[in-house]
Amino acid sequence: MLKRWNNLRLLSLLLLTFSSTQAAALEFIRSSVSPEFPDGLHAKYLRYIAEQMQLKIDIVPMPFARRIVALTSGQIDIMVGMQRENDQEDKVIYLFPSYETLRHSFFIMKDRGIQLNDFADLSKLNIGVTIHAKYYQRFHDQADLALISVSTLEQKVNLLSKGRIDTFIHYEHSAVAYLQHHNLQDTIVLAPYQPTEYNEYFVTISAQSQLFPYQEKLQAIIRAGHDNGDFARIRAQHYQLSTD
Repeated sequence: MLKRWNNLRLLSLLLLTFSSTQAAALEFIRSSVSPEFPDGLHAKYLRYIAEQMQLKIDIVPMPFARRIVALTSGQIDIMVGMQRENDQEDKVIYLFPSYETLRHSFFIMKDRGIQLNDFADLSKLNIGVTIHAKYYQRFHDQADLALISVSTLEQKVNLLSKGRIDTFIHYEHSAVAYLQHHNLQDTIVLAPYQPTEYNEYFVTISAQSQLFPYQEKLQAIIRAGHDNGDFARIRAQHYQLSTD
C-alpha cells in the first residue's frame, strides 16, 4: 500500500513538473526571418501571432534555407512564408487556413535589351532564384531552365546588376519596396512576361516545436486573422496599400 502511495506521489510530481516546465517554456517562442528584412512583413505577422497567443517572441535573422533546418530541428518554434511541399510534410506541420495568397514576379534590367515576353523566353536566360523556394508549377516542371540559386534578394539584385543573371523571380511587393529603398526602381523593372499563378502561404511549426501541443489554438488564431482581415491589414499597412 505504501509503495503504491509513493508511486502515485511520484507520478503526480512528474505531471506537475511537466506542466510547470511546459508553462515556463511558453513564456516566449522563437522564430526567424530574412536578414534583409529583420523588421519586415514576416516579423510583423509573427509578432501579431505571438500577441494573440499572449507570448513574447524572439526573432533571429537567418537565410531561408537555414530557417527551414532550424524549424525542422526545433531550434525555432514557428515560421511564416511557407508553401506546402510533399517532401516537407513529414517534418513540417502546416496550420490552416493559409494566411495569404501571393504571386512571384520576374525582374530585368531596363536598358539591357533582355527579351522576356513569354514563358518560352525563360529557357534562353540565366534566372536568379532563392534556395529551396517554390514558385509555380510550370516553372518547376521546365527542366532545362538555367537557375542560379542564392540566399537573399540583395544577391539577386547584385547578380542582375553585374550581368551574371538576366532576370530574377521574387515576391513582387517586397522586391519593389527593396528597389525603391535603394533607388533602383528605374533601373530594374518588371518584365513584360509575368506568371498568372498565385501561391498560398502558411504558418508552420514542427513536431519539435514547443507549440506542437497548441496547434488547435494557433489554427483558431490564424483563421480569425484571415477571416477578419487582420493579415490583409498588416500587409496593406506595411506596403501602404489600400485594403478596399
